[in-house]
Amino acid sequence: MRAALAGREIPLPGAEIGSVSFDPSLSLTATTLTIAAVVLLVTLCVQVYSLWYLRDDPRRRSFQSTVTLFGAAMLLLVLSGDLVLSLVGWEVMGWCSYLLVGHDSARPAARRAAHKAYLVTRAADIALVSGVALLVAGAGTTSLVGITEHWQSTGARLLGAPLVTWALLMVVVGVLGKAAQLPFSDWLPDAMEGPTPASALIHAATMVAAGTVLLAQLAPLLASATGARVLLGLSVSATMVLGALLAALQADVKRLLAWSTVSQVAIMLSPFALVGAGPQDHGAVGAGLAHMYGHALFKALLFLTLGWLATTAGGTAATRLTGAARRHPVALVSWALGLAALAGVPVLVGGVSKEHVVAVALASTRDAGRSGEPAWLPVLVLGALLLTVVLTAAYSARAFVVLAVGRRDEVARTRAVMPPAIVAVLVVLAAGTTLGAIAIWLGAFDPAGHASLLLLLLVTLLVLLGGAAGAWACLDRDPVGDGTGRASRLAAAGLHADRVYVAGVVVPVLALARLVRFVDDAVIGTYVRGAGWLGAGLGGAGEVAHRRSRPGSATLLVALALLLLLGATLVVLLTEPAASPGVLG
Repeated sequence: MRAALAGREIPLPGAEIGSVSFDPSLSLTATTLTIAAVVLLVTLCVQVYSLWYLRDDPRRRSFQSTVTLFGAAMLLLVLSGDLVLSLVGWEVMGWCSYLLVGHDSARPAARRAAHKAYLVTRAADIALVSGVALLVAGAGTTSLVGITEHWQSTGARLLGAPLVTWALLMVVVGVLGKAAQLPFSDWLPDAMEGPTPASALIHAATMVAAGTVLLAQLAPLLASATGARVLLGLSVSATMVLGALLAALQADVKRLLAWSTVSQVAIMLSPFALVGAGPQDHGAVGAGLAHMYGHALFKALLFLTLGWLATTAGGTAATRLTGAARRHPVALVSWALGLAALAGVPVLVGGVSKEHVVAVALASTRDAGRSGEPAWLPVLVLGALLLTVVLTAAYSARAFVVLAVGRRDEVARTRAVMPPAIVAVLVVLAAGTTLGAIAIWLGAFDPAGHASLLLLLLVTLLVLLGGAAGAWACLDRDPVGDGTGRASRLAAAGLHADRVYVAGVVVPVLALARLVRFVDDAVIGTYVRGAGWLGAGLGGAGEVAHRRSRPGSATLLVALALLLLLGATLVVLLTEPAASPGVLG
């Protein structure tokens, strides 16, 4: 296939594999190049940060090599115009995340978190690979353009539903797994066992954001797959609210940011549940990608700022980090800007991108109920978005109070010295968080219009009032918290989702495995062993008889065999006609 660059097409080599045409290509547009630029920026910042953060780690080079491969895999997915290339980038990221989360493999918690992330995302990827295989096999090509054209023109159905809907359902399941959405959400907070630079990369510009890019590539097909969009809408609506609520209750600030990522990824995926619900289809794709772009900037800023503060405070617990941001002005400003963008303050990149997501949901509610579209889906997504805005402002305000204000008797009086490289990284990301909205205003993501001034003022009011009320009233006027309360313990345990996994998945699978083992051993194995026992018994009987026989008996038997052989030979010679003369001569 050929990739478009500013109106031109550049041919790339392809191949025919059986009945499928493999046409690798790159999609070079303003949107993909903007996302690629932010991926490169965040990866570069993480690499520079790692030089300081892992300066005494003997495996630092291995870590940084994996980070480079991670970023390259995300770039391949972002720029891909071919579904197989997208799948390659997708799977390489899954492998890299396993290596990065489990980097400190000497700790059992890190090993467990890596195994959990790998198993959960790989289980979801079974559905993804199946969906991709169905799309490619049906279209006879791996090109995204060819796949879209084929499935938009075919009417193939399975069990009463369009075949493309089944394929997109499986793709959505894979996306939910990688993006840590319900019911796969619990692996991401546990991935905090990895080093802070790895967390910044996984949460900001790669891995969990990959599903947004893949759905954007398949958006024309998703628009006609109502069942897949309903599944996506239900999952992200529940996840964004639950993630924000759990973030507000965390006693560990790093896990607060982790659950925040779960919630924010749900926000960037939510427009894709609405691509077929009205005339805002193209705007939905642009709004989702724009929030992914903004989230990469401010979430990387938050994680890297927290990483430096945690090294000065000796941990990531809220009780240890009280007032820690006051130890250095760059850390204080970076933390404040990152949280403001996370909360959705206007003008900052997070506020502008979130504005477009809410605008798309609001526009979709006006066209809800058209033929073949569920009228309740846009209303559900919009309600979840507005509630999440309030909760996000609440935990953002709490995180700011903990690290930037604190209690006077708990704030350290000494000022920490920040290395120049860390200052440079935080300043660059803070500048991107402050000025990154310019790319959205210039149309890099081509969102369908801006929200009205009234909506903008409403969202701003919700942010301010929700943040104030949530941080102070809902948290019993104790924004720090020590994690001893029942709600905090439940939130820290992720509502014990592990127990649900064990009861709903592990126990049935192990029971099935034990049943299969029993059938194989007690039923099938009995016949195999019985044949062996029979042969062994006959052989043993012959061996016993042979040992008990005398040499004379053996000689007699040999003689009888020779007599029988001689007799048979004579019979044959006597019964054959005489040979004609000259035959032997």
